[in-house]
Amino acid sequence: MNPKKTILLLLFLLATMPGLLQAETLTVAAGAGYKRPLMEIAALYEKQTGNHIDAVFGNMQQIFSQAETSGKVSVVFGEKSFLNRSTLSFSSFQPVGKGTLVLAWRKGLELKRLEDIRKKEVRRLGIPDPEKAIYGHAAAEFLKKSGFSRKTEQKLMTFSTVPQVSAYLISGEIDAGFINITDAIGIREKIGGMLPVPRNHYSPIEIQAAVVNGFEKERKVTDFLRFLKQGESLAVLKLYGI
Repeated sequence: MNPKKTILLLLFLLATMPGLLQAETLTVAAGAGYKRPLMEIAALYEKQTGNHIDAVFGNMQQIFSQAETSGKVSVVFGEKSFLNRSTLSFSSFQPVGKGTLVLAWRKGLELKRLEDIRKKEVRRLGIPDPEKAIYGHAAAEFLKKSGFSRKTEQKLMTFSTVPQVSAYLISGEIDAGFINITDAIGIREKIGGMLPVPRNHYSPIEIQAAVVNGFEKERKVTDFLRFLKQGESLAVLKLYGI
């Protein structure tokens, strides 16, 4: 090959390397109840930037454990108080929105008020694990503040994540359950209905995108956080009640 052409080719490859580096995978993790909106945002982000997002979901204890073990998770989505209680160290928090607890029920059942969970027709009532999932914690708060705890304890069934409660609602294996509005919107065609739980019955759910310490200077992280503030992302979050 002509030496001049070889040099030009090398210069071209060096000039394009920053672009190639930008296409590296960004690993984000989130509470399972936020899977639908986050996957839609990830698809939009990948289409616009060419960068790939590897998303991990589960209850927050699972997320924290995986982030610590793998060392690859750059951004964690979750409720701020849960994030603050974790052993992970975060460099920054970016507000994403507010979470809403809802009571949802299976098809074939009609509930008109929250207190209807006490009815005999509701034999099995699902709840995410209060120790590991923020919406389980919120549901437990609601049951205690409303005085329904004792009246529902015999029918209460605990699951690991919000989507597990949703799956049992869809299959009809439980009659009603507490999930977040985001998941409820995603399955609304497959369930009987939903009712929002008044926010004064549980602690505020502040959803944050937390940057894991050590990743804050990576361009792919700052680019993704910036994308979360753009119109396309905000439209998805609004669609899912966040």
